[in-house]
Amino acid sequence: MQKPIYFDYAATTPVHPAVLNDMLPYFTEDFGNAGSNQHYYGWVAEEAIQKSRASIAKYFNLPASSILFTSGATESNNLGIQGFLSGRKPGHMITSTLEHKAVLAVCQHMESLGWSVTYVTPNEAGIIDVEDVKAAIQSDTVLISLMLVNNELGTITDYEAIRALADAHQLIFHADATQAIGKIDLQGKDLPHLMSVSGHKVYGPKGIGALIVQPGVQIQPLVFGGDQERGMRSGTLAVPQIVGLAASFQLIPELLSHAQTLAEYKSRIEKAIPAHWKLNVSRASTVPHILSISLPETDWETLFQSIPNVAISNGAACNAKTHLPSHVLKSIGLSDAEALATLRISMGLGTTSQDVDFLISYLHEKLN
Repeated sequence: MQKPIYFDYAATTPVHPAVLNDMLPYFTEDFGNAGSNQHYYGWVAEEAIQKSRASIAKYFNLPASSILFTSGATESNNLGIQGFLSGRKPGHMITSTLEHKAVLAVCQHMESLGWSVTYVTPNEAGIIDVEDVKAAIQSDTVLISLMLVNNELGTITDYEAIRALADAHQLIFHADATQAIGKIDLQGKDLPHLMSVSGHKVYGPKGIGALIVQPGVQIQPLVFGGDQERGMRSGTLAVPQIVGLAASFQLIPELLSHAQTLAEYKSRIEKAIPAHWKLNVSRASTVPHILSISLPETDWETLFQSIPNVAISNGAACNAKTHLPSHVLKSIGLSDAEALATLRISMGLGTTSQDVDFLISYLHEKLN
């Protein structure tokens, strides 16, 4: 059976060969537990972890202690939000209706504990307006949580303006940066105080991520046990995955340089879509690798059954089994039917010009 052509890089990416090569020794030869500090195997594992931590921290121009390894962005979001709010008298926080469920579910949990949450809605371009965030600040606001790049629309948040706003009001700014790493250049920028990242969105392995904690920001642990990660996240450290996460960060210059190629591919697809299809957000406000298109008057089940030769999703992978319209697409004004009949086309290093040509021809053949 011939595999479909992959256009779902926003859901996950393949492990890059260079990343896998760096990981392999830690599965077999250097397999030690970093907590075994009395012998060679533990020392080698601990050294690999500390080198990886320092490498990632260097990208963000932060001390190595700012990197807390987790199982992925979902855990990082939980640790960042709950860990910061834990032990505080319930007050107010701000997020948006565009956030991933890994943030929205945490916010809903905090509401059950007495916290008040304002869910800012996007403007017509699918972007959270800084002035709307400013207007949502209350006297008891302590945290803002907004993603840097939306996983379904590809829209980019003005994170530097949000950081400045948070600093001006003595608030902490947390961001889910899962879709931003390797897609927008974050070096030399005023970054959020807390930032969640994941390996498998940037050609690293699944099951690994990190919470980036700016110096001076205090969080409380959610998991207790062996006091790993300075007591902030107990549990045996996954050395191969940590090495893989650090190796994936070494790919960022290549990924950023590839953005122009992806932008050209995206432009070709946009220009080729029929007039009765709906481009959901402005190209100018998005990253180059994600494109969201709705097909009005189209049955969504028939839509996806009609295109088996391309791997395209409706939206976030976490929504795939619910058969419910995306909350992100609903928040920008789409009806239930339009949200369900939406193609999220996402591209990456493996996407070729020939793939794009095939996609355009195939969609016209199957869906017109």
